[in-house]
Amino acid sequence: MGNTFVINGLMERAGIIKGEIAASEKLLDRQRTDLAHVLATLRMFDPAYEGKRIYPRRPASPRSAHFVQGEITRRCFEAMREVSAPVSAADITERTMTDKDLDPEDRKLRSDMIRRFLYALQRLAKDKVVRRIGHGIGATWTLPSTEATDLQSGRMRG
Repeated sequence: MGNTFVINGLMERAGIIKGEIAASEKLLDRQRTDLAHVLATLRMFDPAYEGKRIYPRRPASPRSAHFVQGEITRRCFEAMREVSAPVSAADITERTMTDKDLDPEDRKLRSDMIRRFLYALQRLAKDKVVRRIGHGIGATWTLPSTEATDLQSGRMRG
């Protein structure tokens, strides 16, 4: 019976997981009840409502402890201004991690930062403030013209 420590450890872990599942199910039940109440209230204001027009939205990611408000967008613009060639989210991430004395070998942190920079760059591209070249994680980004640079820096032209 040399496996008693392993068995006890696994039983302990199973108990923890069962507790987390119970808590998650309780939260899910509460959220389903809240949704039913919101939909009932919606039908009070619009009796013809069928419920097909509401699409699930992904919850917002929690704020990163490594960035202050607006810093990710600012770093994206700084990188594109300082380098004459298009930059990738990975390039911006590497530079940022070096600036903040973070370990670039920390794969989880690096992946999270790349995801955050990609999201910011995609949002800026949607607003036509930056231009994407390519697709996916290998895409590069550049400022489309001097007008975008003027807009970001707050200068007025003409």
